[in-house]
Amino acid sequence: MLEEVDFTGRWEIFRDQPGNGWIDWPGGPAPFDSGTVDVRLRSGRLILYRSPIGIGGRPTPGGGWLHTGERTDIVAYRRHLEPTRLGTEDDVLPF
Repeated sequence: MLEEVDFTGRWEIFRDQPGNGWIDWPGGPAPFDSGTVDVRLRSGRLILYRSPIGIGGRPTPGGGWLHTGERTDIVAYRRHLEPTRLGTEDDVLPF
């Protein structure tokens, strides 16, 4: 399984947190209904920076957060903190 450090720079956000910020998920209703989240699927695939509601595309009330034994089950997640300051049109972008 490829770790995210191999293909994205987003890992730096969580590099100082235990387990790079990942929280094991045993299944059940989504742990929250707002903000953004990264998830790790049973298959090892990562889905980054999404809304927790409806992630996984399942037509059940719990969406992809419920475990059905499939490779698409969410087995870990990490929540993103809301930005403390929104940018303005005068900000200089670093790229």
